[in-house]
Amino acid sequence: MAAVWVAAFWLNIRLARREGPLYAFLVAAIFGATVLVLWEMAVRLYQIPNVILPAPSAIWQAFLGNLPLLWGDFVQTILKGALSGWVLGALAAIATAIAIDRSPFLQRGLLPIGNFVAALPIVGIAPILVMWFGFDWQSKAAVVVVMVFFRSS
Repeated sequence: MAAVWVAAFWLNIRLARREGPLYAFLVAAIFGATVLVLWEMAVRLYQIPNVILPAPSAIWQAFLGNLPLLWGDFVQTILKGALSGWVLGALAAIATAIAIDRSPFLQRGLLPIGNFVAALPIVGIAPILVMWFGFDWQSKAAVVVVMVFFRSS
């Protein structure tokens, strides 16, 4: 393990002295590959149980074996929850900001309420939104809408 680390360290020092984006990428790639190789070697050499620290190869096999499940989770979390919430929150924040900017009445009425809600921690608002919208992706989107809206306007 020490020989792998020393060789990678030596190579990275030599590459880091050079200028250019290719060398910067190579330094980062070699560092990442070295960490993975040392991790794999340590798990196998010291026979660390998978429960405590799985090897990168075992993680990769589990990742490939669960791709349909992971894709479904990605769609549910990122595309439905986060992306739709971000779009709705940003559009609502822009429209509200324009309306507040144009109307002194809304400035006096909505800005204090907006400041109050923006000061509330999201861990206090999220359970309420989950109770209102349920446990599906809509509650996650609602949390993102609130976060985006009150941090943007």
